[in-house]
Amino acid sequence: MKRRHLAALMALAMVLSGCSARPEEPPAPEPIKIETLRVEISKNDQDPQALLQEIRELPELLKAGFDAVAEDTGVEVGDVTVTVGTSPAATAQAVGEGSVDVAFLPAAEFGRSGDGAAAVLAEAENHGLSNAGSVPADWNGSEHATALVPGVRQAGTFALVCAAPTAYGAQLSARAESGQALTWEELSRARWGVLSRDSLGGWGCLAVWLAENYDGGTVEQLPDVTEYESFEALLRAAAAGEIDAFPLQADARLDVADAWTLGEDEKSSGGMSGFGREKSVWEEVRCIGVTPTLYTTVAAVSAGDSALTGDAFQNALDTVLVNLGEQEPGSMAAFGSAWFARIGGGDLEPLRELLELAE
Repeated sequence: MKRRHLAALMALAMVLSGCSARPEEPPAPEPIKIETLRVEISKNDQDPQALLQEIRELPELLKAGFDAVAEDTGVEVGDVTVTVGTSPAATAQAVGEGSVDVAFLPAAEFGRSGDGAAAVLAEAENHGLSNAGSVPADWNGSEHATALVPGVRQAGTFALVCAAPTAYGAQLSARAESGQALTWEELSRARWGVLSRDSLGGWGCLAVWLAENYDGGTVEQLPDVTEYESFEALLRAAAAGEIDAFPLQADARLDVADAWTLGEDEKSSGGMSGFGREKSVWEEVRCIGVTPTLYTTVAAVSAGDSALTGDAFQNALDTVLVNLGEQEPGSMAAFGSAWFARIGGGDLEPLRELLELAE
């Protein structure tokens, strides 16, 4: 009897011992302490005096921003200094050499001379596109009239390669929507509309898309190309049957959807003159390709400092800028964009391709 009681007690002790065991929690990451965060803003097109005025309050605003997120991110910043670089190239060199911790500069300059630095954020829209993706079919259909997703930041600029509502444009879209890859010969027979070379969405994105998909093909090699002054002008040329294909910054069809089916002597609620079409823009302007994403402004950190290149600091910087954009929107002009979003190490490759094409 005593033996049975003893055995039962031992079994119970083992069960209780097993129940009380808990998996060990991973240790909390060590907080990142930065005594002084050195921020540099590249000299830009703003009036120098206006830029200097804008950055006067930035050290205090950034310091308060990091203080507010320190507990959540584990990043503690003791002080913040903000300087203005003498040129984009000088700012790129400074962050690459480590004399600056965080730099805001043109993406193209970073692509040319950003050795020793890592781009971690890029300019963004403060909304996303619910159908954003690289498959052209995802962009076709009237349901995309409400594709904007507020509050989901989308970095950079990409374009849709679109077919116009012309006889040949319809052939291109039918081929693309059947899943067949368009050939260079087919694209060469189209009348193309583009914007000027300094437009990422109206030229640069198309240039990279052609080079990547057609063995280095260029916009200049297309036989029939006409330059227009705006995306609205491109869409009007498409509606008038002047062009068969064109790049369209995603998704600029939203801007003309209401006016597309109005008479040319009518105006939409936003004041845009009608395009005189009978069917919706979603039925008539079809996507036949989706380009890579390009960027105009980046935030880069010194690649030699592991504290700056880690997720903790990048998340903290991202959050600080988001909060600043919401609470002090006027202060964001100095950075070159009202909003920023995270990007990865390889995201600038298409921009570097574009820079090589321009050489």
